[in-house]
Amino acid sequence: MRLIRRLRTLGFRSILSSALTLEEEIYGLYSALNSELAGRQLHPSLVRILEEEIDHQQLIRDLIQGHIGEQEMDDILEGRDLHLHDPEAIEPLPAERCAPILERLEEILEKEVEIYLLFAGLHHKAKIPFARGAFRFLEEQERTHVRILERLLGRENSRLDGSG
Repeated sequence: MRLIRRLRTLGFRSILSSALTLEEEIYGLYSALNSELAGRQLHPSLVRILEEEIDHQQLIRDLIQGHIGEQEMDDILEGRDLHLHDPEAIEPLPAERCAPILERLEEILEKEVEIYLLFAGLHHKAKIPFARGAFRFLEEQERTHVRILERLLGRENSRLDGSG
């Protein structure tokens, strides 16, 4: 039983390590936006999404490094605790003030959708329970990121649920 649990943990951490690479790439895109807006005050919703990305990366690192207990990891794998933030709390950016970065945000949104579709596909194809749980966790995290960006760009409906 311990061997199976250990293998599950190693597999889960391996999946998360791969996901962390994608998260770091996305954060790099946000960081570039931050430098484009140097000298300007960042809109609170943009600050919030940057914080969300940092928190998400840290959660993945904590899971990889074993800083999260077995019960909490089980809750994540079973979909009971996904550590999600509320996308509806994000307010749209004022288009006139943030026009220089809207195109870049659209590009980031497209990348987040690609990552979401990757994890959603892996979640639905995975046959091994721990892998299925890991991909479900990542899929839901990315769904939230897509929804946050859609809200930031002023979209009421999400393209992930067919309404946007």
